[in-house]
Amino acid sequence: MTSYVVMAPPEFESLNGDREITGRMQFVPDKFSPLAFLFSIPWILYHRMWLVLLGYLAVTLVIEIAALSLGGAAMGIAAFAIAILFGFEAQALRCWSLERKGWQMVGVAEGNGREEAEIRFFANRMNKEQTPITRDQQTTRPATNPIIPRIGSEQVVGLTLGPETRQ
Repeated sequence: MTSYVVMAPPEFESLNGDREITGRMQFVPDKFSPLAFLFSIPWILYHRMWLVLLGYLAVTLVIEIAALSLGGAAMGIAAFAIAILFGFEAQALRCWSLERKGWQMVGVAEGNGREEAEIRFFANRMNKEQTPITRDQQTTRPATNPIIPRIGSEQVVGLTLGPETRQ
């Protein structure tokens, strides 16, 4: 299964809002992108990631100049290393570019494909938004006041004391 980061456009308010806005939501897969690996610059241009393009060209230029001074197979190895690294980070850069344009992350969905992830996301979100909280559920919520252990002014990572271990 693949995890998808769900990005909503800037004018998004809720799933009960305009269907056109909900239909523009982007499901960005959190995985290696073979198209970004093979066709980096066209992939960047297709997704309109202008700052990423400038950064990609600058990093590629610097690394290629350094590899040129070494000579031999260094240029090929450097080009392959840049392409493989970009293939792994392309989707994260896509989310970053969308956030810079005002898009917001509204959730994460999983599925064997994009369509399945969309179905799971919308079904899950609609169930959560349509389930009203009853008065009994509001009054019977347990009061949680966890104790967080500290050493000096730092929190101890991984340790929490439950009500049965408090002294």
